[in-house]
Amino acid sequence: MSNGRCSIMGMGAGVKIIVAKHMGFCGGVRRAVDIAQKTAESAGGAVRTWGPLIHNPQVVGRLEASGVLVAERHGDLDGNAFVVSAYGVEHAVLDEARRRGMTVVDATCPVVIRAHALAERLAAEGYQVIAVGDHGHPEMVTLKELLGDRVIVVHTREEAAAVKITGKLGVVSQTTQSQENFRQIVGDLVLRVRELKVLNTLCPAITVRQEETDTMMPLIDALLVVGGHGSSNTTRLAEMGRARGLPTYHIETATEISPEWFERVGTLGVVSGASTPTWIIEAVMLRLQELGGA
Repeated sequence: MSNGRCSIMGMGAGVKIIVAKHMGFCGGVRRAVDIAQKTAESAGGAVRTWGPLIHNPQVVGRLEASGVLVAERHGDLDGNAFVVSAYGVEHAVLDEARRRGMTVVDATCPVVIRAHALAERLAAEGYQVIAVGDHGHPEMVTLKELLGDRVIVVHTREEAAAVKITGKLGVVSQTTQSQENFRQIVGDLVLRVRELKVLNTLCPAITVRQEETDTMMPLIDALLVVGGHGSSNTTRLAEMGRARGLPTYHIETATEISPEWFERVGTLGVVSGASTPTWIIEAVMLRLQELGGA
């Protein structure tokens, strides 16, 4: 979706809208959804994912309607095929799917695969590895399984400060982590070690959305963030707006929009997470126009 402005006359006196240039699915999410859909068409039976394929409940709902069902426990692993989510999956789950005779189809994002490979390389080179990420996020769970006690996951500067450093240190990031959080933690760590190796494993598609949001914020009076509430990269965009002191509204669908939000707004910014489909964004823009749009 291209960058643009349009005038919304019914939500206050001539509200303008600035839409981020990068909207809709990133390449990794689009790839995962395409793989899941094609697998459902060819599998000849139920298809399962471990947890949601991507962190957008509306897309997951559409996939379920086409036969791609979410498994949350080993007993749910039935059917003909198992699709690995965009964030990866633990080996124990893969082993169970194979034991049950399911065909495993890997939809892990290539950017995530690269990040894990780089972290593994650091560990192999003798570095104590710190991964800046969200505890419990599938990407960090699979990395922890891969490296065990050779990696420590930290989410905040305080957690990083509490890490006992035992030698040379290597740092990577969850691919959807905040640029600023990663930068601050690395800045703190560099003062504590004699040898620090930092590998930037932030996803470029996520980084550019954060940069666009940052550039947009001085120009707007409120921020509308479109995407799943469980999506870490979408949530970070909303956190950026709130940190700047902007009225910020994180919605999943157009039905959540309230006209009262824009009564004192001159310019509204609209951004989306990397797992937000175009059809939801189009519905949001249509809803804004219905509120008096030109």
